[in-house]
Amino acid sequence: MPANTKEVKQRLQSINNTKKITKAMELVAASKMRKTVDSALHTRDYHTLAWNIVDRLINSHLWFSSISPVKKFFEELKETKHTTLIVFTSNRGLCGAFNSGIIKLALPYLKKNPNTELITIGNRGASTITALGNEIKLAYQKDDTAIDDSSIREIANHVYRKFRNKQTDVVKVAYTDYKSAVNQSPVIRQLYPFSKTEQVGLGEDFTGRKIKKIKQAPKNLEYLYEPNKYELLDYLTLRIGQVELYQALLESNASEHSARMVAMKNASDAAQDFADDLLLVFNKARQASITQEIAEISAGTTAVS
Repeated sequence: MPANTKEVKQRLQSINNTKKITKAMELVAASKMRKTVDSALHTRDYHTLAWNIVDRLINSHLWFSSISPVKKFFEELKETKHTTLIVFTSNRGLCGAFNSGIIKLALPYLKKNPNTELITIGNRGASTITALGNEIKLAYQKDDTAIDDSSIREIANHVYRKFRNKQTDVVKVAYTDYKSAVNQSPVIRQLYPFSKTEQVGLGEDFTGRKIKKIKQAPKNLEYLYEPNKYELLDYLTLRIGQVELYQALLESNASEHSARMVAMKNASDAAQDFADDLLLVFNKARQASITQEIAEISAGTTAVS
């Protein structure tokens, strides 16, 4: 630590300015977090109800036809030659381990499945994954304040067409699942073909409220479809995919702003601790300077007398 009071004072001022910036960023992140968390939690029930339709269709095998193009959306995965991975990250940094957690999860998957089409949503993930030598097929910015699913429709339509046309065998989504303001979990979950255990946005919300789940229908249940069975199911598979990706986007946004708020709060607290230490050093240096001046005055007075 420098003993010069002027130098310590300059460093103290610099630390206090940094603290003002991190505190402002913390407040902005907290405001965005409240909005994004509300959005994620308010759509979980709709998402769960929609997914229960898929569960019932998986349990009901009577409608399947060997020539139906939608059959493969509900079949169990048998062989994987080509995969598609959609990775959600943030557009900006300063959000703790939010981005690194997803990237550390995605890289082993890419290494294990080299024949993978990679789609990134968020600038940070795209730049980092590219720098690590991985090729990205499509890259999008993430809508940090999404109010509808318009920003992910193009991606949903793309992976739907690829899977329907047998250009890919499985579609997976890597995102950060929101648990609480201090707990977010990076996960990779399956989008296509549909799986009962792979839906996004599961678990509890920050109040501990369990997400509702409808009682499963009997396996031999047959539906009545109007106006046309396969047209309706074809639309349903696309719509469920859009719902899944939209919920993943909302979960990712809630996790990102929560992580940024916590990171900025930790930065503000660290700046305050550093400022307190510098203030103590400044006071000691000033006291030493005053003591030295008094001693010099006393010595001068003694010499004169």
